[in-house]
Amino acid sequence: MKFFKASLLIAALVIGLVGCGKDDTKENTREIIIPKTEFYQYLYIQSVNDKGVSTKETGKLIDNPATVQDFIRTVNRSVVMVPKTEKQAEVVKQLDKQGSYIVALGDTKEMNKLTYKIYLLKDGTIFFQDTMKKEMMYMTVKKEPEKIEKAKKILDINF
Repeated sequence: MKFFKASLLIAALVIGLVGCGKDDTKENTREIIIPKTEFYQYLYIQSVNDKGVSTKETGKLIDNPATVQDFIRTVNRSVVMVPKTEKQAEVVKQLDKQGSYIVALGDTKEMNKLTYKIYLLKDGTIFFQDTMKKEMMYMTVKKEPEKIEKAKKILDINF
């Protein structure tokens, strides 16, 4: 009987600790909201060729505001976190691989005023810029390959 009570107590403690861990994860995640979306009229997307080099053929300017807004709606409100480990942050190294993209949203064709960056990585991870620090601070909690495929269709890219 003592063994049963001890097992029950241990099981309750483990369940309690696991529950605490899940709450901590939720506290460290949030829904990203791209600021000032109505101002973005242009989008430039850049990838690399099979040699890992960005070229004119692996870049494209989108100057249709409706297409830009469709793209924003596709990736906006993703659940993100600040990468906790260097291993998580190193996923950005995929940018030199074909199938990963750097996206710049801008209010001008030259991308020299109001801009916002997003990385769409080959493995389905999406990185978002922190607007205050202008650094890539947030990554999706889970991989989002469907969003990336939908974005590629919206932007009509095949590189």
